Amino acid sequence: MIGRRRHLVALRGFTLIESIATIVVLAVLGSITSLLILNAVDGYSDTATSAQLHGEASIALDRAVRELRKIELDSGASGIAPNIDTVTATSITWSDSGADSYSLSLSGSDVMLAVDGGAAAILLADATAFSVVTYDEDNAALAASLAGVACDPIRRVALEVTLQRHGVSETLRTKLFIRSTMSGGGS
Repeated sequence: MIGRRRHLVALRGFTLIESIATIVVLAVLGSITSLLILNAVDGYSDTATSAQLHGEASIALDRAVRELRKIELDSGASGIAPNIDTVTATSITWSDSGADSYSLSLSGSDVMLAVDGGAAAILLADATAFSVVTYDEDNAALAASLAGVACDPIRRVALEVTLQRHGVSETLRTKLFIRSTMSGGGS
């Protein structure tokens, strides 16, 4: 009789409570695993978006720097002065000896570049901020808005752009010398 009882206990299997406890443990482990995977995917997505924004801003600023470095000397000025027409906190316009005008400005959420007096083209989209700051020979910041002869002391230009997409923000800045105003630069 004792042998038969042991045999019945061995064949009995899992109780309902044991089955429910197993399901609860597996559900908790599944929830934790899914949260870890979700966090990893979100981190990857944010990093990829940040890298894309950084690349776009870097390319746009490189183009802007190339154009700004080509600013010629103002032939009508009494001394060394760049041929810059106006500067505001979000734009800069200049001319060349061929009377072509150029401008770099923020329009809505787009940074626009107009070359050779043509229609402005989008240099960078999704910009939440764009700023232009000018500096004199002593690296002192000049007024935010300049026009005409007030632009003559400009020797350096700093650009800063902030992009935002899908909740990720990226800010890049650069500061450049206007080559024509450097010693031996000439036009």
